[in-house]
Amino acid sequence: MSSEVKSCPSCGDEYTLQTVTCADCGVALVLSNSIESPAAPEAFPETSELECIRIGPLAWTRALSAALEQAQIRHRVEPDTRSEAEGGIDPGEFDGADVFGTWVMSNDLEAALRIDASVFAHVIGQAADAPAATEDEICPACQSPIAIDALSCPDCGLNFG
Repeated sequence: MSSEVKSCPSCGDEYTLQTVTCADCGVALVLSNSIESPAAPEAFPETSELECIRIGPLAWTRALSAALEQAQIRHRVEPDTRSEAEGGIDPGEFDGADVFGTWVMSNDLEAALRIDASVFAHVIGQAADAPAATEDEICPACQSPIAIDALSCPDCGLNFG
């Protein structure tokens, strides 16, 4: 008895030799040993070889990462444990919350910085239509207006509770 099987080149499901098409994809099956393994993705450099474009709390990092992915800019996100002397930030700046760095390759730096600026325009005071805050209605981390009863900042994700 042969241990050979057929596989779907689309989804990779395996079938007996008598089966002709994939039940899920409808694609013609091929002998498993004739499917080429996909090439491994190109290794992305370590942060020491990349340019850091932003350090911030997780909510900020997710927003920036999503925008970079949409623009198809490869990037690396990692917790930033660097000291201030090494280029990190004071953890107290975000009320002790964990901070993450977003790094890109040098050739993507300009485009990534433009995306960063558009994602965080409201944080750095470029949004003309931001509502005026009164008294205690400003986030201490990003200076964005917040509701007086908010438990977290909707812009940067800083928790107040």
